[in-house]
Amino acid sequence: MANSELLVILQKYLPEGSADYAHDILWKYGIQLRIKKPRATKLGDYRPPQPGEAHRISINKDLNKYAFLVTFLHETAHLINFEKRGFKVQPHGLEWKQEFQVVTKPMLHETILPIDVQNALHRYLKNPKASSCTDPFLFKTLRNYDDRPDHMVLVESVPMQTLFKTKDGRVFRKLEKMRSRYRCVENQTGKIYLVPGLLEVEIVI
Repeated sequence: MANSELLVILQKYLPEGSADYAHDILWKYGIQLRIKKPRATKLGDYRPPQPGEAHRISINKDLNKYAFLVTFLHETAHLINFEKRGFKVQPHGLEWKQEFQVVTKPMLHETILPIDVQNALHRYLKNPKASSCTDPFLFKTLRNYDDRPDHMVLVESVPMQTLFKTKDGRVFRKLEKMRSRYRCVENQTGKIYLVPGLLEVEIVI
């Protein structure tokens, strides 16, 4: 893919002013970027290169531009961490956190990110977790920029004993809170699951 073609694709998915930065990273490390259909279990991932292959980063295509950028930076930090240290460190250990802070810093600018996203990202970078989905403040801030149907809500806001449906069509009843997750029973099977409070679902009337 030519440089100009890649830049046009990045401009479609990233905030204004950030596409050139992402483009330079992709070319510097020879990254194969894959934009995927929505996945329920992850926003993106990084795969180290096999012999004769390139680094691979995949990102869900349904993310808003700010969430797409945060996910891209998250996975890029994995790549840089792998380039420097291989498999000798924890995937989300101190080294990865440091790389994520470094690669994100140039994007913390008012011409690229709204002030609420900047503030949430600054807060998150003090101790970044395995995913932006596990940080409620950052997740909810990014979610404000989603183009989503009004009927979609977070599990944490569903009343107890209420039925809700996940994006894959399964129906659950919310039972009780267990730290950041909720104990729920699946209607069809009767099995108990611990469902993240930040999972987006539809209330069943």
